[in-house]
Order: sequence, then C-alpha cells, then structure tokens
Amino acid sequence: MPEIILLGFALAATPGPDFLLMTRSTLSHGKGFGFITLLGNRCGLLIHISFALLGLSMILQESVILFTSIRLLGACYLIYLGIQKIIHLLRSKKSTHDSAAFTITKVQAFRMGFLSNFLNPKVSLFFLSIFPQFASTDQLQNPFLLIICFLLGNSAWYVGTLLLVGMKQIRMIVVKFQSYLDVVFGFVFLIYGGKIVWEDVLRKITFSPRLY
Repeated sequence: MPEIILLGFALAATPGPDFLLMTRSTLSHGKGFGFITLLGNRCGLLIHISFALLGLSMILQESVILFTSIRLLGACYLIYLGIQKIIHLLRSKKSTHDSAAFTITKVQAFRMGFLSNFLNPKVSLFFLSIFPQFASTDQLQNPFLLIICFLLGNSAWYVGTLLLVGMKQIRMIVVKFQSYLDVVFGFVFLIYGGKIVWEDVLRKITFSPRLY
C-alpha cells in the first residue's frame, strides 16, 4: 500500500499546529522532548482512529454543536500556549536572571502533543470521509493494515524533521535567539487558535442573517 504511506507522509509535510509544536519542543529542549511530544501526538491520533473504526466520528460529523465545541477547545488550548510563551518572555525581560528557554517536564511535553492532536476533531473526520477515498475496496477490508501504513508514512516525516532540527549545531545557533523564537511560535499558536475561533464563531455571528 505505497499510496497510503505517501498520503500519510504528504499530510504530515503540510505545516500545522502539530508540526510547529513538535519543532518548538525539539529546538527548545532537545530531541528527547521532541520525540516525547511526537509520542503524545501519536496517542491522540490513535484515539481518532479508534473513533473512526467504531463509527463515533459519524456522530461527531452529524453534531455541529459537538464538532464546534471540540474545535473551540483546541483553539483555546493553542491560544493558551501562545499567551504562555509571550508572558514568559515579558517576565524574563523584567528578571535579572538570564532568559533561558521555558522549561517543561516530559509529562508536559507528552500532554502538549496529545492535546494538540486530540482536540482536533477534523482528524477523526478525515479517517471517516477523506481517507477511504484513497483506499480500494479490498484495502478497506483490512483497516488495521491501512492504519499501520498511514502511521508509518505520517510518522516518517516527523521523525526525520525532529532528527534534523535536533542536531547540536542547529540548536547551538537557535539557543542564541531562543526567547524570541518562543515568541514567534507563541504568535503562530495565537494565529492558529484565533483563526479557528473566527471561522467557527465570530464569522458566523458577523455574517449570519438577522431578522427584524
């Protein structure tokens, strides 16, 4: 099933919150934390796959309120991460100590990776609607093999990227601009989260027809 592996690889290569979060963890804290974040992300992905296999994502697709609520939770989490990084820089500027990178534990790294993926309902809807379009009827008879092939392709991109950005030479350069890099990622998370809020709430309220 090479086409399924390529599909997973191509989707991972598209920049998104998961990619940015894992990259940031690697640049800030090293390859170990980056791979722990990736592990949390994979666990969240497996839950979405389970939802699809059990047909729960069909319920999610039919419930606009449930879908929107989960998306908004994910957006709020991204906004929280963004604000956290910006506040950390402001505090470090006022402090007499050296502005080191915002430290996290391995549990926190895992949790960030997990929540970033788990709070994105589009993932389970992908496996329910888009994913079957790339698989033949015979291939769909063995969904677990499809899942393994997809995960192999999808994870290959992340593993390669984390190994690259986690190289000592690259991190030695990045560490000089660490605090500012964190703010860049912070604003990126704010933009992603704000975009979701705008698409799911504000735009609908602003452009919804009014009855007088």
